[in-house]
Amino acid sequence: MNFTASNDRTTKIITIALTALFVGIIAFEFFTFSDEAKIGAFVSTAILVVTYGAAYIYHPINYTLTDQDLIIHRPVSDVRYPRDTFELVERIPKENLKFTIRTFGVGGLWGYYGKFYNSVYGKMTWYLTRRDQLVLIKTTDKKTILLSPDDIDSFLTALRSAEPALG
Repeated sequence: MNFTASNDRTTKIITIALTALFVGIIAFEFFTFSDEAKIGAFVSTAILVVTYGAAYIYHPINYTLTDQDLIIHRPVSDVRYPRDTFELVERIPKENLKFTIRTFGVGGLWGYYGKFYNSVYGKMTWYLTRRDQLVLIKTTDKKTILLSPDDIDSFLTALRSAEPALG
């Protein structure tokens, strides 16, 4: 069963703004740098393109639930979590993520994904496209995963259908 994960307004604004900023920086450097300084423009362009490309290829697109796995689809590769390792599945309020620290991840460009930490949930891996519809999954191997499906109720029902004991 497939579940969409659309971007929230903040993600769209950040993505558009950073895209415009990156293009603006690149254009400014190539139009204003002297021929001797063009190597700097090429280096900074390469850094910006790699950064932007990495953010794009690892962002979550949607989620699929099979009988065995939860699959997070991304442009470059999918991430799979076996459903039989899920200990807890619950909807959480956005307020519980206040004072979260991004330890290695992206916070707005194409979504919110990567490694995060806060005092309520500890270490977490986020695969979010929005921050207002949050599903938390805890696994038997002590992983905490956050997802943001558009239809959160159907997603929770489908997740819990395989294992009625899940919260």
